[in-house]
Amino acid sequence: MAILTTAATFVACEKEKKQTVNNIIVPPREEKVPDTLIHQMNEIDHVDEVKWVGSTYKVRVHRYSSDSLSVATDENGKRYYNNLIRVHITRADGSVFFDKLFSKKMFEGFVDDKYLSQNLILGMVYNGNDANNLYFLGSVGCPDILTEEYVPFNVSVNRVGEVKVEKASLEAVENDSTLVSDGV
Repeated sequence: MAILTTAATFVACEKEKKQTVNNIIVPPREEKVPDTLIHQMNEIDHVDEVKWVGSTYKVRVHRYSSDSLSVATDENGKRYYNNLIRVHITRADGSVFFDKLFSKKMFEGFVDDKYLSQNLILGMVYNGNDANNLYFLGSVGCPDILTEEYVPFNVSVNRVGEVKVEKASLEAVENDSTLVSDGV
């Protein structure tokens, strides 16, 4: 029995020696597994009732991922389905005033091709109006929730439904409580 116990202790010590080098425990080598998933952002559907040109309009902004568009790959190799944003505006009588589908291609003249290929249209929120236009804030940027990288845009829709897009300054956007409160 003593011989068996000694032999078992010797074998156990021998295994222990293989896992240590000079009394330093060597951790097992971790294999990096490539991220093969295609990620997507959460769907958002928001409706505002807006007083404009003497009437009430319903402004619906709906963001969703689309598997029919090309996949964006960020600089870390993480892949994402591109988003689409539908802005649907109806008059008080329910008739459609404006209905447009926005993709990141709307902003290709404002950012370089590499940035556009690695990022998504992140969101759009209603941001007020004047006598001639409804205003929205939109953004294109990194979909990773751990980063705050984005390029802001001012988007306006005039009384006849024409769209105008301009690059916005980050300072103006950071001072706008509407954009911050809606989480875009």
